[in-house]
Parts: sequence; structure tokens; C-alpha cells
Amino acid sequence: MMRLLYLFIGMIFVTSCSNSTDKRSENTKEISVTDIQGNEIHISKPAERIVCLFDPSVDVIYMLQAQDKLVGIPAETYFDNELYDYYKHIDSRILNKQLATPGSNELANLESIIQLNPDLVIAQQLPESIVRTLQQMNIPVYIAAAARYDDLKKEMNDISLLIGKEERGKQLITYAENKIKELDERTSSKKDSLPKTVYFTWANGRIFSTTGRNSMMNDCLDLAGVENVCPSEIDKPNINPETLIEWNPDMIVMWNDSPDLFYNKKELSGITAIQQKQIHNLIPMFFYNPHTFKSLCAAVAINNWAYGSKGKDSKEEIKAILLELYGENTGKELIKYL
Repeated sequence: MMRLLYLFIGMIFVTSCSNSTDKRSENTKEISVTDIQGNEIHISKPAERIVCLFDPSVDVIYMLQAQDKLVGIPAETYFDNELYDYYKHIDSRILNKQLATPGSNELANLESIIQLNPDLVIAQQLPESIVRTLQQMNIPVYIAAAARYDDLKKEMNDISLLIGKEERGKQLITYAENKIKELDERTSSKKDSLPKTVYFTWANGRIFSTTGRNSMMNDCLDLAGVENVCPSEIDKPNINPETLIEWNPDMIVMWNDSPDLFYNKKELSGITAIQQKQIHNLIPMFFYNPHTFKSLCAAVAINNWAYGSKGKDSKEEIKAILLELYGENTGKELIKYL
């Protein structure tokens, strides 16, 4: 009887040790992701010091509530008011310009990056020579794109894994997917009638620079249940006035510019959107960035302009989206400026 008791105790001990070893193995499991360019990133533990030089990815880090891990950000954050005027309200380091800016969306200073001692660099564009040098120094580099909706989901998931915010990442992806289903149901109820046609124009007076079918902004228009009048597959094609007149959109959506840029052009006065004063503006741009999950905000706004929302206040709906994306505390601070 005693032999059986000792044997049973021994089995419990061995099993306990085995479970403990398994947990340690799981806890120390290498984190591996592959970026948009096919580069494999392997790290032994979540990154704690992040240099992020791509502003949509900076936004991802704030949505993941991991901004304390940022040690370097794009230079645009300070000189672009569409970024600085909002980030300064949610991060005192940005308000006081204390976070280092070792580069921008398109340029990077290798020495400045290295001095920050990062354990992860996130960028959109980096010269191959800089990427290789950083990798040789065991500093992993993740290249993001945020060019289409599938990119947004993948990059949210990848970055959440790399910085130890996997659960928060899953929560945000699930929320975005559910919101998209809700918008799909909303627009499918209007399929008995032809969708409104929309011409989208970029900022800084570029009213003849639009968005093609192979673009994130086109994804927003689809999600809003409207049809992009531009048939081109090019991301940002330039057109001439005659082409816009031929397309004759029902509505024009502008990116932070004055509608007078259209209203003051007599040659465009015959366009339906101009005649019916259906020119709308995504402003402030910070809240409608199509290269982040805030593309949901853009889709809600455009859908409301095109069709109206029975029983729904689009501004309140956008506020609710921002609260989900940034969390209660940060979200409440941001929506004061919507």
C-alpha cells in the first residue's frame, strides 16, 4: 500500500514538473511575424523600446495602449498640425516635444536610431542599407504599408504580437470586423436603388488628384456603400476637368480643403454634386485617416452624407468608434476636438 502511495506521489511530482516546464516553454516562446515585404522578424520577448517612423503605425501603438514603449516617432508628428494638435492632448511627451524624431515616413538617420537603443523599429520606407545595418546589430525592423484594409488587420495583429499586446489587438480586430458587418448590412438595405457616385479629392488644393480602385480610400468608399467614379486601378491618379465633368458625380468628398475650390470654377458648374451643393469634407483629418482603423469613421461619415442614417447621429457614432479604438481615457480626451 505504501509503495502505491509513493508511486502516486511520484507521478504527481513528475506531472507537476512537466506542466511547469511546458508553461516556461510557452512563456519564452519566440515571437515571429512576416512583414509586407516578406521579411521575417523574430524576437525572444515583446519589444519595450520602439522607434516608429510611420505615422499610421504610431496610431496603432496608441490604439494598442502601448505608447509608453515609444522612444522615437516620425518628425511629422511635430511639424504636421494634423498630427501634433491631437497627439499633444494624449501624450505630454509630444506636447513638450520630448520624444526623439530620428526620421520621418520617408527618411531615417541611422545614428539617431541606434542612439535610442531600440529593440524594434517600425517604418514604411527605409533604405536597404539601413535595414541591413540594424539587423546586423540585432535590431529587428518591421516594414508596414497600411495600403489596403487587409494590411490594416495584418499589421494590427503583427504589431500587437511584437509589443506584447496580443489580446488588445484581437479585441480591436474583432471590433473592426463587427463594425464592417454592421455597415455592410446598412448599405445592403439600399441595394434596390443605384448607389450614389462619389468623387474623392486629396488635400492641399489638389482637386484633380483622386483615388483609384486599388487604394485604401476606395475601400472606405465601398464600405460606405457608394461608388467611386474613378475607374482607374492607380492609387492616386491625376485627371483633367473634362474627365470630372464626364464622370458627373452625385457627391464630392474632400480631404481637408474648402469646397470653394470647386464652386469657384465656372467650368465645373454643371456637375450634379456642385449644382446640388453635395460637397463634403473629412475634417479634422486625424479622425478619418483611411490608413488606420479610423477608416471606419470615414465610412460612417460618407454613408451618412450619401444616404442619411435613420435614427443615427453620425457624429455620435464616430465618437463611439473612437472610444473603442483608443480606449475610454484616451478616447474621451480626443473626442473633445472632433
